[in-house]
Amino acid sequence: EVVYMLRFFVRLLPVLCLLVIEPSHVLAQKPATQSATAESEVRQAIREYDGALKRADAVAAERVWTEEYTFVNPRGERLTRADRIKNLRTGRTALTSIAHDPQEEQIRIYGDVAVYTALMTVAGQYSGQAQKGQDRVLSIWTRRDGRWQQIETQMTAVDRR
Repeated sequence: EVVYMLRFFVRLLPVLCLLVIEPSHVLAQKPATQSATAESEVRQAIREYDGALKRADAVAAERVWTEEYTFVNPRGERLTRADRIKNLRTGRTALTSIAHDPQEEQIRIYGDVAVYTALMTVAGQYSGQAQKGQDRVLSIWTRRDGRWQQIETQMTAVDRR
C-alpha cells in the first residue's frame, strides 16, 4: 500500500507543480492588445515630450517628469528634475531639433513600466553647452495618475568625431 501511495504521489507531482507555477506565469502576461495600447500611449507621450522640449515648455515637461526623476546627459552629468526645469526656464536647455531613428526605437512594456531605447539626433544645447549629434537614449517610464511619466533618462553620445 505504501508503494502504491508513493507511485500515486510521483504521478501527481508534475500536475501539482503545473498548478502552482502556471497561474503566476499566466498572470505575468498581459494580453497583446493591452501591451500594444500601452506602447502606443508611451510613443505618444514621447512625441509630446519632444514637442515640450523644442518649445522650451517647462510646465509641460514638468508633467512628464516624476518627482524623483533624474537625467544623465551625454556628458555624464547627473541632473535632478529641479535642475532640468531650471535649465528649461532659463534657456540653458534649448533644443531646436530632436529626431528618433525609427529603426532603432524599442518600447518594452512591463505592466505600468516601460523601457524606451532609441538612437536620437539632437541639436541645440543641454545645460548651457552646445549639443549636436547622435545619442543613444535609455528612458524608463511609469504610468501614474493615468499618464506616462519619465523616472530616469540616460543619454550616451555616439561617436562625434
